[in-house]
Amino acid sequence: MTRPPTLSVIVPAYNSAALLREFLGSFLASDFRDFEIVVNDDVRSSDDTPQVVKEHRARGLAVRYLRENRSMAQGRRRGAAEATGDILLHLDTDMTVTPGLLGECAELLAERYDALVIPEESFGTTFWARCKWLEKKCYDGVEQIESLRCLRRDVYEKLGGHDERMIFSEDKDLDLRVRAAGCRVGRTRGFLFHNEGPLRLSKTLRKKLGYVGTADVFAQEHPEAFRWQINILHRFALYLRNIRYLRTHPLLYLGMWLMKISEFGFGALGHVLRRLRPAGRAVPA
Repeated sequence: MTRPPTLSVIVPAYNSAALLREFLGSFLASDFRDFEIVVNDDVRSSDDTPQVVKEHRARGLAVRYLRENRSMAQGRRRGAAEATGDILLHLDTDMTVTPGLLGECAELLAERYDALVIPEESFGTTFWARCKWLEKKCYDGVEQIESLRCLRRDVYEKLGGHDERMIFSEDKDLDLRVRAAGCRVGRTRGFLFHNEGPLRLSKTLRKKLGYVGTADVFAQEHPEAFRWQINILHRFALYLRNIRYLRTHPLLYLGMWLMKISEFGFGALGHVLRRLRPAGRAVPA
């Protein structure tokens, strides 16, 4: 009988001690114990993330702390370099794992797959957070939108890991490169909880505006995927395919349409501003 594969969870953090406490706490209930967690804190962080890590280490979690995170993609890649596991699971601090998820990931990657997509169940405290929950329901199983989060270390290293130039869709970039390499990509039955918190429409619009700075990098590397992503008609087709939600969640369904139209509008505005601004000045995030 072969040794079960070890698993490393990599999570970039930025002033997210409260979320990290929930994140780390969810691993205490995991059925699978052969794992470690690498928290890569942002160099600008000023909260008590180190103390949260220390508390959970005292509770028996194998968790390490780095302070070398300068961007999402770079933070993930740097965390992976410090990890010791032969399976890498890239998560965010606003997520929590279900008890059987890690064991399922280890089993699937040991037996038949090279990488895994993990479904998400979003939740939050505001109307717009619930609209985001419904939006993600419409994307369930849509390969052009969902991205893998778990993969074998040898695959990650062979493909060069996350592209540090990316902010826009750095996770999708890795997903596309893994698939293009002919790797076997599976999907877990278990899922992640994704805490949208007190999401406001203004926050999601600023986020889309901030993506513009590296959208050209993604477009150059993956022109076909980029054209699909920026075509709002593809999103509308998915929403219409799930029109049953208009009957069960009418206000959320209409809010989802308004949110997505606004996001695309701000993305277009950011693109125009980027073209018009003088060289060397950035679009505000």
